[in-house]
Amino acid sequence: MSEYAGGGYAKGGYAGQILYVDLTSGQIEKKPLDMDFARKHIGGMGFGTRIYLDLIKNNPQFDPLSAENPFIVMTGPLTGLKMNGVARWTVCAKSPLTGYWGDSNVGGFFGAYLKFAGYDGIVITGKAAAPSYLFINNDTVEIRSAAPYWGMDVYTVTDRLKADLKPETQKAGQVLAIGPAGENGIRFASLINNKGHAAGRTGLGAVWGSKNLKAIFVSGTGKINVACPEKLDALRAELKEVYEESIGISAIHAAGTATHMDVGIISGDIPIKNWQQTEWDDIDDIGPAEIEEKIFAGHKTCYGCSVACKKNAEVKDGPFKMEKGPGPEYETIATFGTMCLNSSIESIAKANEICNRCGMDTITCGSTIAFAIECFENGLISEKDTEGIALTWGNAEAIVQMVEKIAKQEGFGAILGLGSQKAAEKIGGNAADFLTTVKGLEAPMHDPRSAHGYGLAYAISPRGACHEASLTFEAEGGMIYIPEIPELSADLPEGSDERAQLNVVAQDYGMFFSNCAIFCNLGGMPLNATQAINMVNFVTGFDYSLDEILSIGRRIWYLKRGMTNLFGARAQDDRLPKRLMTVLDEGPTQGSQPDMDKMLSEFYALRDFDVRGLPTRQVLESVGLPELAALLHG
Repeated sequence: MSEYAGGGYAKGGYAGQILYVDLTSGQIEKKPLDMDFARKHIGGMGFGTRIYLDLIKNNPQFDPLSAENPFIVMTGPLTGLKMNGVARWTVCAKSPLTGYWGDSNVGGFFGAYLKFAGYDGIVITGKAAAPSYLFINNDTVEIRSAAPYWGMDVYTVTDRLKADLKPETQKAGQVLAIGPAGENGIRFASLINNKGHAAGRTGLGAVWGSKNLKAIFVSGTGKINVACPEKLDALRAELKEVYEESIGISAIHAAGTATHMDVGIISGDIPIKNWQQTEWDDIDDIGPAEIEEKIFAGHKTCYGCSVACKKNAEVKDGPFKMEKGPGPEYETIATFGTMCLNSSIESIAKANEICNRCGMDTITCGSTIAFAIECFENGLISEKDTEGIALTWGNAEAIVQMVEKIAKQEGFGAILGLGSQKAAEKIGGNAADFLTTVKGLEAPMHDPRSAHGYGLAYAISPRGACHEASLTFEAEGGMIYIPEIPELSADLPEGSDERAQLNVVAQDYGMFFSNCAIFCNLGGMPLNATQAINMVNFVTGFDYSLDEILSIGRRIWYLKRGMTNLFGARAQDDRLPKRLMTVLDEGPTQGSQPDMDKMLSEFYALRDFDVRGLPTRQVLESVGLPELAALLHG
C-alpha cells in the first residue's frame, strides 16, 4: 500500500490516500488507498463511480439537491505529471438537471495540486449548516466559513481566496468554485477551476450549492513519483516526435477547439438554427480567422501540457466589452452562435464570460436559448413572457441579455434556468418538438446525421446526450487511430452499419483512456493503445495488458450505465429527440437519418441488455458487479 505524508512524495503515480469530508458533522477522515482497489479501478471515474455506489446502495432513491447526494472528486494516476494530455480529473454525483447519473471530466490545474497536497480524491457527503469552503494545505484540511465569499462570481472568489490564503501556504493554491448559478440551484450550474476550466455538464455546481459548499482551495508541496522513471523518460522522447508530427495537435494549438468550425461545416457536423440546418452563409464570421482578428488574447494551457489548446479572449469596446479572460471553446461558439444564427463573435465571448463567472454550462445554456428562440418564433412565448426581450434569430443583444437573466434567475430566465426539457413542460404546446435532449441533457454540437454512430452514442450514454462519454466521436470523426484494436482502426461503411460494435469497443477503451487513466481526448489523440498503456504502466508499476484494460473498461462502463438505470432510466430513454432525427432536404447531410432501431437492437444484443434497457443479472455478475446486479434485479 502506498503511503503519503503531506509535502512528501507519492508512489507509483498515486498520492496514496483519499479524503472523506462530512459537511454535516464536520468530520474529516484520510483513508489510505488500497492498491488492490487501485489496480482494479485505475483511477478517475473508476474510483469515483465505485465509491459512489458503495455510499448510496442502501438508499439509492434521493433528490439530487438533498444532503443524501454524495459528491466525488477524483484524479487519475497520470494527473500531475508534466506530460501532454494528462492534466484531467473527474467529478461525479446524481445530476440535478437529469435526475440520472452525472459526471464531468475537467482539465486545468486543480487535479494536479490536489495530488501535490497528498490526495487522490475527495469524497464529500452531507450538507453544511452555513456557507462553507474546504481548505486543503498538505496535511491541514479544514471546513471554513464562506460567508465573506457567498454571492461572489467565480472570477472574484478565485482571486480573493488565492490572495486571502497566500500567507498560510508555501506554494500558490488552486481554487475550484461555484458562482451564483450554483448557489441559486440553477439546474445546469457548473464548477470552475482557474476561471475557465469547467466541470460543465449535468449541473453538478447546483449540488455544491445545495450543500452550502462554495469552493475548495488546495495547495501542496508534494511531488509525483513514478515507478519506472527511465522507461517513462524514453517514452517521453518517443512521444515528442509523435506530437511534433501530429496535424491535429498543430491545429488545436494554433486555433484551439474553434478549429472545428472550419472542419465541421464541410461534413455537416455543426448544428445550425437549433439543428434545423447544416449550412449558413455567416459561418466564417465566428470561425478561427475572425476569432484571431477580433477577440484572441493569447494562448493558455492545462498543467504540464505543451499543446496549449486553450485561448484567452478580450473585447475592448462596444456593447459586449469584456476584460481579458478565458475565451469560448468550439461547443460554446456553436451553441451561442450557429444554434442561434448569431454571427457576433464578440457577443459569444461575452456570453461565455457570463457563464464562466456565474458558473453555468455553456452547452445547456446556449441550447436552451436556441430552443426558446424557436418557441418565440412559433408564438409559444412572447415579449410579455420575456420582459420585452425579442428572442429572435441572430439577435446578439437579446441572447446576452437572456444569459444574464438566467444567471440571475430573473423572470423568464428562471424558467430557462431549469434546462430546456423542464422549460418545455412549463411553456406547453408543442415546445417539446424543439428539444435536443436525451435523458434530459442537451446534445453537444455534433450532428448524428453526419455520423450515425454519434446518434447511438448519445442515446445510450449514461449521463444523456454526450460526445465524450466514450471515444466514438474521436473514432468515427477520424481524430484517433488505434491500430491495436480493429474496430478503432477500420474504415467504416456509410450509414449505420457496424456502429453498435464501434460504440461497444469505444466505450470499453474509452473508460480506460479518458475516464480512469485519465488522458485528455484532445491532447491524447496522437497516442496509440501501446503508448497509452505503457505510460500508465511506467507510472504505476502495474503490468496492464490491452486485454486487461479493456476488461476493466467494460466493468466500469456497466457500472456507470447501471447507475443511471438505478436512478430510473429505461429502454424508452435510449432514444434521440425528434429534432435530431428530422431528415434535412439540403446540405452535406441531405437525406441522412441514423437507423436507431437497427443500432439499438445490435447494441442491446452485444451488451446483453434486456427489453427494459437493463444489463442482465448474468452480464453484471460476469464483469464483477454482483451488488449492482442485485440492486437492479432484486
